[in-house]
Formats: sequence, structure tokens, C-alpha cells
Amino acid sequence: MARAPKKQTVPPLVELDDAREIFVTEVVGAGNISGCISINLATHRWSVPEPGKSPEIHRALVARLVLSREAAVQLAQSLANLSRAGRAAEDPEQAKGTAPAKK
Repeated sequence: MARAPKKQTVPPLVELDDAREIFVTEVVGAGNISGCISINLATHRWSVPEPGKSPEIHRALVARLVLSREAAVQLAQSLANLSRAGRAAEDPEQAKGTAPAKK
């Protein structure tokens, strides 16, 4: 008789105090690299102007997030859950699918 596969346990999450937080204003690219999902993240920054000139805004690449396929699926699910929660907060009946769509 075949044995059922053992269920893998998820190791505990340890939150590191020195984990960086990155503020992003846009996603500037995404791709598949050897089966991993790579997402390029950018933010708007002001240049340091020369004397007598006005500062100019530019986009700066601040991070390249590389996710395993499993992590990419988890991210997509988390974003979908946030989207549903946002819609439910705006219109609970619409989020449940019981109200007619708004035009």
C-alpha cells in the first residue's frame, strides 16, 4: 500500500530588524528569468540642481525583486485579496457579487 506523502511544515517566520523597506512609485518591467519572476521597481527622485537651476524629477530603479514561481503565485494571491478587501470596503454588496454593476 502506498504511503501518503508527508505534508511539509512551513518553517517559522523570523522578522529581521535590519530588513530594508523600499518605497516604489511604479513597476517599470517584469520578466521570466530561468523560471523566476523578476520585477523592476522604480521611484521618482529629484535631482540636486546646479546653482541657479531648478531641480528636475527623474525615475530611479531602486530594486529588482526576483521571486520563485511559488512566491510569485503567493504575491498575486495576496494582491488579489487586498483588491477584494478594498472593493468590499467601498461597496460590500458589489464585492459579494449581489449588487448590479455600477456604470
